[in-house]
Amino acid sequence: MHRPLLATALALLLAAPAAAQAPASPADTCRNDPKFREQDFTLGSWDVYTGEKKTDEVTMSLILNDCAIEEHWKKTDGHPTGNGIGLFNYSRLLGSWGYTWATDDGAATVFRGNLVKPGEMRYVTEKPLPGGKVRLRHWTLYAMPDGTVRELAIGTEDGGKTWTTDYDLKWVRRK
Repeated sequence: MHRPLLATALALLLAAPAAAQAPASPADTCRNDPKFREQDFTLGSWDVYTGEKKTDEVTMSLILNDCAIEEHWKKTDGHPTGNGIGLFNYSRLLGSWGYTWATDDGAATVFRGNLVKPGEMRYVTEKPLPGGKVRLRHWTLYAMPDGTVRELAIGTEDGGKTWTTDYDLKWVRRK
């Protein structure tokens, strides 16, 4: 009668070290992986300015067990459209970040990105143009020393010889 109890106790003792070495859950994996934390400087609720004028509001939130960042963009300058939703995610398979953007006026874009340096994420996309040309866009989020975020989009249609600014925005954290 004591043998089955002893065998069960022994099996539990032998299994304990194996359980302690089990891989972390997917939630812990993303939460504790530095690659997934590279863009956390954008998390929170922000007022967005073009020059001195507030034009938008954006909220950036961790979702999916901290494995992705969901963006909600709202126009505040009177434009009836241009509100959008974005999804940022790091792909272990591709070794880069991805960003998918969709708006209430039918605009949609997909970007690939990477950390340039801490506090600087750059995303890239290409837009086909007439005549077989391509517009290359670099879209960068910068953590500024004063706690704001700069969002700068520049583009080129001549393979990078000349660049033009598409927009230059300042995010100020909402209190």
